[in-house]
Amino acid sequence: MADQGVASAEPRPAARGVPGPLGWAAAFVVLTALVAATAEAGAWFVPFIVGVAAGVASLRWRRMVVLAVFAAVAGWAIPMWLLALRGLPAGATARAIASLAGLPPYAAVTIVATLLLAALQALAGAWLTRALLPRPRPRGPFHDHGDFSAISAENSPRS
Repeated sequence: MADQGVASAEPRPAARGVPGPLGWAAAFVVLTALVAATAEAGAWFVPFIVGVAAGVASLRWRRMVVLAVFAAVAGWAIPMWLLALRGLPAGATARAIASLAGLPPYAAVTIVATLLLAALQALAGAWLTRALLPRPRPRGPFHDHGDFSAISAENSPRS
């Protein structure tokens, strides 16, 4: 007879096709490096493309959009941070942009607004992709809503 009430001390294997923590970390690093390199080159629209890719990937992996949003924000933060480390007037530029945009003249406001734009681009790309792609139909006995043959007056709980 098998041990039916005893839980095993061994960890359960991950579901097939779901990345582990190392896979998620690698995806974050790759996406962040991609966004940072292209932001440094002046391609400001890449967070949207990352969001589109995350929208496609989210059909299989649910947390991919969140990962892409954080990678887009980190990817835009790195070049701004490197500009400040090089001694360039990043703070003064941010204050000038804030005053031109009608924001309070603080560098932090402009930097936060810039990083929010990266997040919004990634979210918009993921939303557009999810809206245009068909959703896969769930499989299993509890997701089949089309078969009502098992329901009858004699099987209903109210009879």
